[in-house]
Formats: sequence, C-alpha cells, structure tokens
Amino acid sequence: MENKPKTKIRIGTWNVKSLYMAGKLDNATKEMQRLKMDILGISEVRWPNSGKVQANSYTVYYSGNDHPQHSNGVAIILSQRINRSVITFIPYSDRAMIIKLKSHPVDINIIQVYAPTADKPDTEIRNFYREIKELLKYTKPSEVNIIMGDFNAKIGVGEVENVVGKYALGQRNARGDTLVQFCQEENLVATNTWFQLPPRRLYTWQSPQHNENNIVRNQIDFILINYRFRNGIQGVRAYPGADISSDHNPVIGNLHVRLKNLQKPSATSVDIQNLKNPATLERVKQRVNEEFSQITTNSMNDAQEQWNEIHSILSNIEREEIGTKDRKKRKVWMTDEILQMMEKRRKHKNKNPEKYREINKDIQRKVRKAKEQWMKEKCEEIELLEKKNDHFAVHKKNKGSGRQKQETYYVCLT
Repeated sequence: MENKPKTKIRIGTWNVKSLYMAGKLDNATKEMQRLKMDILGISEVRWPNSGKVQANSYTVYYSGNDHPQHSNGVAIILSQRINRSVITFIPYSDRAMIIKLKSHPVDINIIQVYAPTADKPDTEIRNFYREIKELLKYTKPSEVNIIMGDFNAKIGVGEVENVVGKYALGQRNARGDTLVQFCQEENLVATNTWFQLPPRRLYTWQSPQHNENNIVRNQIDFILINYRFRNGIQGVRAYPGADISSDHNPVIGNLHVRLKNLQKPSATSVDIQNLKNPATLERVKQRVNEEFSQITTNSMNDAQEQWNEIHSILSNIEREEIGTKDRKKRKVWMTDEILQMMEKRRKHKNKNPEKYREINKDIQRKVRKAKEQWMKEKCEEIELLEKKNDHFAVHKKNKGSGRQKQETYYVCLT
C-alpha cells in the first residue's frame, strides 16, 4: 500500500462582511496567496443561490439563498492543489455547507458556518446547530471532521476538558455555553484556544466602539476539529494584519494530512462550433455510421469491451474531424493597480485609520471604473455576436453565476 508523506495544508476561516461588493473576491484570493493559504472558509458571503465559480487560480464553492437581500451566505475557497481532491459539495443552507476531500487513510470533511448574530432569537440558534448536525450525518467519526466559521459566540477564558484549552479570550456568554455544549455532544475541540499566544493573536473581532481607552475585542470565530484528530492541526492563530475591509480577523492553522488527487477533466474540450460547417458535419456522420456498423458485426460478448471500443471511436472522431479547443479562463476586470492599492491599504490597517479610509475610497472608485469598462467591452462583444445571429456564442459569453448574468443583461439592455 502506498504510504504518501503528510502534506501541510494552510486552512482558515474569515468573516469578510460580504463578497458581494466588487473587488472583494480578488481581495480574498490575494490575501490567501500572501498568507500561503490552501483553504479559506468565508462567512457572510451574501451571494445569491449556490454553486461553484473560478477566481483566478482558486475555486469558490458557495451556498446562499434566493432572498432579494441575499443576506448571510457561506463559501469555501480552494487552491488548485486542494480542489483536485474534492469528492462532494453540499450547499445545505445560507448558514452551513460541507465539502469532502479525498485523503489517506480517511477523508476530510470541512463544514463552513455563519451563526446568527446576538440580536437574533434563540430559535434561529437552535436551527443553526440543527443544520450542522444534519451535515454531520454525511460524515463518519473515523474521518477528519472540521467545522469552522463565525459562531458569534464567546467561549471565554476557562478550560473545559477536551473542548476548550487554557488560552481562550474574554468572558463566556450564553451563546458560548451553547457552543461548548455542542462541542461536548459532538466530541469537538476548539483549536484556537489551545495555543499560548499574545491576545492580538487570539481576538477575531473588533467592535466599532474599540479605541485605546475602550478595548473591545472578542474571540468569536473558531476552527473546531474532532478530538481524535486534534493533534493533526497546529499553530492556529488570528492574523490581525490581514485586510479585506472587515472588522474580523482570519483564523488560520496548519493541517497535516495525506491528500489524494482525483482525476479531473482535461484542459481541452470539443470545439462543437466546427459542427456548424456542413462539410465537417457530413464527415462526422459518415464516420460514425461506418465505424459503429463495424462494432455491431463484431462478435464481442463483453459489455465493457464494447464500451471501450465505442469510447475509442468517438474520441478519435472528435480529435480528427471536429477538433478541440483550450478551456479559457473567464476574463476578469481586476487590475494590478487596484491589487497594489489593496496592499497599500492593508499596511495602514492598524496604524493610520484615516489614511486607510482614504485609500479604501480610492479603491472603490477604481473598482467601479474598471468594472464599468469591462462590462462595456463585454456588451460590445455580445452585440456583435447578436448581429451575426450567433446565439450559441452569446450564451457562452454570458456564462457565469446568476448575479453575473443579471448584471450583464441589465447593462447591455440599458
């Protein structure tokens, strides 16, 4: 049996206060790259519906709702290396989702959550934990089970055997009691309470009322892992230097596992546009008829052997008669200038609030301008294709998330 060496995976969770704002997703992937993160769970995504999208060299799995205000929402962003190991994605609700990764000797389940805030009724809290328990039914106790996100709960100082370590922050509240009880029931450990660190590496949220004379910082975002694998995750801490225009800090740790790569589709696909050529279409029809007729006359009794022969014929026809094309990444409007401004803004995050706000306004202005220009160019392409009556290409150009389609149609029509 193959015994692959363990791999270190940088895993974290962050409440980004909405990815709906233009430029926020690029900001998130930029910070992932800077902090060398492989997996980032996002709370409060605020994207409508659910699905999967590509973002630069990362893949985003997200789960939201169809409400007009598209509140709440969760997501998990994966690097290319990790995305190769995805087995299952279940967008359960706008507060919980799960991704399963193929690993050795057991699989890894990652549940990303976003708990109701303190002003929400207790019934919503009960429903929230019920949803997590429903997702846990898709896992096994023998697997690595991680639940992470913004729990909007203060565990506070005070050890709890096999759940809370010596190095938590603040004072436990009622929602913290509920979280501790849940961890006890499900045999989970709050990893970011087990490492001795300075307070600035423990707090995950800073109140708007915080100042030098009124310190209001709490630990409300957690990475939980089942007790059996508690030693598999190390160095869990908050990163107050990370910036995405949010009052939360990401919590990041190192997970040591053996991942398995699953076979993914190739980077090329059949160029079916070529079938619009009558001569090409006729050649394909002729070859299919001729070569399939030879299969039926052969004395092959094995179904698998027949299928292999059919697959081989179709592959040859696709390659030799139709042709293939590279899968191109979606053109993005984000510019290097804006990304550099985000880095400049980050350096002022904890040092110069006034300068931070000034740069942030400039970023928003630049983002609007860049996106408007990108949308204008996309509309011009669509209008040109419509004049040529190439409806298939129009559909391909407008392919994307529900929100992207709505924006493109709206702008082009107006």
